[in-house]
Amino acid sequence: MKKVDYRHFGRFVYPHTLTARGKDLYFCVKKANFNENCYRSDLYLLRDGHVRPLTSSGDVGEYHLLDDHIVFASLRKKKDRETAAKSIPLTVLQGLPYDGGEAQELLRLPYSVTGMCFLSEKRFFFTAKVSREFEAARAVCNGNAEKAAALVKEDSDYRVLDEIPFCSNGAGYINGLRSRLFLYDGGTVTPVSDEDSSVRLLTLSPDGGRLWFAGNTFHGKDPFFEHLYELNTKTLKTADISVGSTDQYYGVYPLPGGKDVILASVCKEHGVNENACVFVREHGKYRTTYDGGKYDFNSSVCTDILAERAMPSEPMVRGNDVFLIDTQGDSSGLVSLDPENGAVHAVTKKPGCVSEAVLYGDGFAAVALRGNGGCEIYSVSADGREKRLTDLNTAVCREYEYSEPQKFAFSNDRGVRIDGWVIPPVGRQGGKKYPAILDVHGGPKTAYGDCYFHEMQLWAGRGFAVLYCNPTGSSGRGDGFADIRGGYGGQDYRDIMAFVGEAVRRFDFIDPDRMGVTGGSYGGFMTNWIIGHTDRFKAAASQRSIVNWLSYYGTSDIGYFFTADQTGAGPWDHPEKAWEQSPLRYADRVTTPTLFIHSDEDFRCPLSGGLQMFTALRTHGIPTRLCLFKGENHELSRSGKPLHRIRRLKEITEWFEKYLKSN
Repeated sequence: MKKVDYRHFGRFVYPHTLTARGKDLYFCVKKANFNENCYRSDLYLLRDGHVRPLTSSGDVGEYHLLDDHIVFASLRKKKDRETAAKSIPLTVLQGLPYDGGEAQELLRLPYSVTGMCFLSEKRFFFTAKVSREFEAARAVCNGNAEKAAALVKEDSDYRVLDEIPFCSNGAGYINGLRSRLFLYDGGTVTPVSDEDSSVRLLTLSPDGGRLWFAGNTFHGKDPFFEHLYELNTKTLKTADISVGSTDQYYGVYPLPGGKDVILASVCKEHGVNENACVFVREHGKYRTTYDGGKYDFNSSVCTDILAERAMPSEPMVRGNDVFLIDTQGDSSGLVSLDPENGAVHAVTKKPGCVSEAVLYGDGFAAVALRGNGGCEIYSVSADGREKRLTDLNTAVCREYEYSEPQKFAFSNDRGVRIDGWVIPPVGRQGGKKYPAILDVHGGPKTAYGDCYFHEMQLWAGRGFAVLYCNPTGSSGRGDGFADIRGGYGGQDYRDIMAFVGEAVRRFDFIDPDRMGVTGGSYGGFMTNWIIGHTDRFKAAASQRSIVNWLSYYGTSDIGYFFTADQTGAGPWDHPEKAWEQSPLRYADRVTTPTLFIHSDEDFRCPLSGGLQMFTALRTHGIPTRLCLFKGENHELSRSGKPLHRIRRLKEITEWFEKYLKSN
């Protein structure tokens, strides 16, 4: 069997955006294209046990099932692609028969459409990115979009900022950019939200009479918190039906009899990462049936071979039960929610990661990762029995040799259970000791599980043991466990170091004198923190990291609210507390050779942080290196360009081989 190599992640295909129509399942498949250094996504049909592609253009993500055909956006003409390349707003909708065939152009919209909810082919709602700068230029150019784009391009040598956030990871500079809601009705487009509002679609009621969306209106500063709106789709009358004033909304689930279930985080006791509560709205009044705390109501299990759903999930409601994805411990799965009493019961039973699910027959269909396999589609009965429906990745998995993660648990210094894993080196020999890499997850409110992870299996195949755990701060264990606000580098650090000690004690093939540490985002923060507090590790690779909370406040797209929320401090409010939780504060203590990985368009954990830590270590004479990726953002390790992902992983692996294997 083959050992996992750098390109292995690109041999997997990633099913996503699953939808059911009778016995048929439609979904998209994302694939890496190394020749073009990009990803391609097309629409597929699963019918009678057979999978076949319906499109081949490579640009299909969001799609919609109408009465007699499928609708999706695709720029199939060269001239249209050239128009889009000039930053001229354009969306072209294509219609495709359910059995496949040739797609036919349906209509053109002079907007950059981001989401759609159809009442019919001739009447639908959509959200679109609207640029204040572009609209002003279009007014000057008497409505001519091409001249407006040229005028904006002429001014591209400078940029004016007058609001925050002025940037967003994955979207770049967004100053003056809004996501507006529109109605298309028989050729006429009508704005529904105003020019200062930014909204996102949530749910359309089954009868098409009501549309829910979340968002806010702001001037100068986005407050982060949202309002919930209910729109009458006939009269276009909009009502603000927000639960409170500090909310984030995750879904609306219409029930029979006029009740609506609303998932919202009220962000009061545990900050902006607080789990959602369940509210039932009836006759215009709210009552709380589940007050939050335990359930995440999302999938937060880490992996690097998963594609995100391209459009909002259809609400899963059967009778009076609501079905959701939830993360418990180290697995995400399907759960049922009784909105009357807030009771939650697991539907799926197997460990792993269920990333999305839809109602299918009397049960469900789900996209899931199980063990060291790739993503597949499963049918799930009402009592949780699973049957795999696809073999999209099984052939790939049979060709390669993987090492099975060994899970164990221990109690931290507070008596709380901490779960962790060790992946043995492939082909390890008894009595021999191997170098080891500690991999810290991001978040911090995410979780590792039993799912396949490309980089870890590559390291195992190259003779490393791999260690990873879910310390205090991780998801899947409730708000109390996840909340480390004001204590970054405290209990979380102690848990990780105790885990390392316990792993060395339990697994005699780990060489305690040849250990490295790496991680991205929060994992990068923790890598920076670790090397400033211990010399146990002989090498480190810090990726897309937080270094200095005080500078993070003004440079990250979320820094202006996230810094104070997470550290309990800010530049003018107890700055010493923020500084104490900043790895840069301890950089003069570092003795560990450290590699830094950053992207120049990462606005979540900006390059400036990595440059500060790199400069500090270089100033103090510590071997260090920084690899900067152009055109990449915070998602480099998961969805960055395929060749960039290879270079990133080679940089990290060769750094560890240099310092952990050379002696």
